[in-house]
Amino acid sequence: MRSCILGLLMALTLQSLHAQKSPVKFGDIPMEDLKMKVYDKDSSASAVILSDYGEAYLSINAVNVALMFEKHVRIKILTKEGQKWGDVAIPVYHSGSAEERIIKIKGTTYNLENGKIVETDLSKDGIFKEKFNRNVNLLKFSFPNVKEGSVLEYSYTLTSEFLSNFPNWQFQYDIPVRWSEYWAMFPDFFTFEKYMQGYLRLASYEVKNKAGTNFQTLAHHWIMQDVPAFKEEPFMTCEDDYVSKINIALSHVAFPGEPVREIMGTWAKFNANLLESEAFGKSITGFGSLRKKSEELTAGMTDNQQKIAAIFNYVRQNIEWNGDKDYYADNLKDIVEKKKGTTGDINLLLASMLEKVDIPTEMIVLSTRDHGFVRQQYPMDDQFNYVVCSVKMGDKRLLLDATDKYLPIGVLPERCLNGHGLVVSKAGYSWINLEAKGKSKTVVSTDLTLKETGELAGKINYTYDGYDAHSMRKDYFTNGEADYLKKFLADKNWEIQKSEFQNLKEIEQNAKQLHELVINEHCTMAGGAIYLNPYVTSQLKENPFKLEKREYPVDFGSPEEQTYMSRIAIPEGYVVDELPKPKVLMLPGNAAKFSYSVTQTGNVLNVVSMLQINKSLFVQDEYLHLREFYNQVVAKQAEQIVLKKK
Repeated sequence: MRSCILGLLMALTLQSLHAQKSPVKFGDIPMEDLKMKVYDKDSSASAVILSDYGEAYLSINAVNVALMFEKHVRIKILTKEGQKWGDVAIPVYHSGSAEERIIKIKGTTYNLENGKIVETDLSKDGIFKEKFNRNVNLLKFSFPNVKEGSVLEYSYTLTSEFLSNFPNWQFQYDIPVRWSEYWAMFPDFFTFEKYMQGYLRLASYEVKNKAGTNFQTLAHHWIMQDVPAFKEEPFMTCEDDYVSKINIALSHVAFPGEPVREIMGTWAKFNANLLESEAFGKSITGFGSLRKKSEELTAGMTDNQQKIAAIFNYVRQNIEWNGDKDYYADNLKDIVEKKKGTTGDINLLLASMLEKVDIPTEMIVLSTRDHGFVRQQYPMDDQFNYVVCSVKMGDKRLLLDATDKYLPIGVLPERCLNGHGLVVSKAGYSWINLEAKGKSKTVVSTDLTLKETGELAGKINYTYDGYDAHSMRKDYFTNGEADYLKKFLADKNWEIQKSEFQNLKEIEQNAKQLHELVINEHCTMAGGAIYLNPYVTSQLKENPFKLEKREYPVDFGSPEEQTYMSRIAIPEGYVVDELPKPKVLMLPGNAAKFSYSVTQTGNVLNVVSMLQINKSLFVQDEYLHLREFYNQVVAKQAEQIVLKKK
């Protein structure tokens, strides 16, 4: 397809489809920018992008047609934290023997020293390439002599044979942008899908029609200025879902007198291509050498569920995930020998081994939470970066991911809970909602005795279920018991006398940790009274939602449930002077619920509290209610029990 497009383009009269100009001249740095100490529109900014300019166009000559992308950036460093902007990484795509190239790269650091501008140029020796994933390398460099007050400037040109990889443009970053401008020049026989995302308005958008000898060029021109920094907020998916950005994808090509050539295609075509791919569908049906091991693992088993568990556990325990996310596989035989692979390697190996014992498996390609939402209206393969297995058990679907050693079978890692995934099937593609099957759940139970000195002594037990159990197990086995306890106790004034951990290797069961302990400095003694907060742990001390208005949804990933139960024996000679009143809070539709009560039986106080988040996603219109809900939870959990002497 690419060669056909190249041939037809080169048959046209030769011309280069660009003639634009950056708003700033390289090396011409205004003195006021060099003297800038604070950015007037955001005094908290660690750096500011003074100018971000780009243009993309086609360059056509007698032997080649190339997609060209020119970029020119200028950045002001304001604080030590902002110096990280002196490290630059440029993604470079490659496939087969073809690879994009970066040419005409230059960079300069400007510092004002004793009233004079000192320039330090980027050394070619400081530019290097690093693998990012199967199809992308990163061209990296670091600016020399970067300090507070520096102005950094760089420019480069990317040349690409991949004409369908038209560059997107990001206007917003986690530092402010004073000026952002992008030109995209499309020949009129190229049809592109364009969609704007984010919550900021463009300062300008225009389309200019530029006539050539044989075809017209549509020059799209976007400008955004005084762009505020993107502020990450709690409970978000990846930043890329929400920053202001223009996304561009080549849909189809219609040359004069030629039939329309689909480039973007359809999901049905994508599904068919995956099934025929040597690195996807044929990896599952091929590699007959895996049959022997699959049959050994399932020998004597007649129940498919047992067979699935046996093969799943073998792959999970024997093949280590290398941390790379993708949805294709290398040679599966090599993966077994190396005992390490990507998400694609591991889960396609699992599917292939299941296929060898006659268990039909479909694959689900998806985008992880740190990669961004999948927009179903745009059938583009680069929206995906992950794959898991799907096995039907009667009328139910069992989702399998063998990359994680600390999750029960049938539970996807939290990174996968991100909207919808595409089911790749011989029967045709479909979409599946990737939602949590259960809650992230923790139950804390204490049995404590309060002494006249304010010291608390007794036992505290934690029981974890769902993703909370996964997090606890991962921390424990990654760090070892000693370091786990050190980290666990880092923010607690506890003297641990004995600790016990239960069910950590039994992944299907709740994980538990139990401690015998003494707690000092928790109570306040004043005027013969003891002031006691009943939460010796797990108190929500501040509202995670601080902004009065939120532009983005709140995404918890999975429903949550935190239960706190405490039995506290008060010392002889003391009586209860004040007890917090019971309270129940509930959001509409039972989206969230908080209950709290403290009761007294003889000299024993019983505290029962439960915080439930019953759905994963709260849209912007629900934010104010959710924020106020948390305000009241924080306030209630801060209330004290007051004891006084008889």
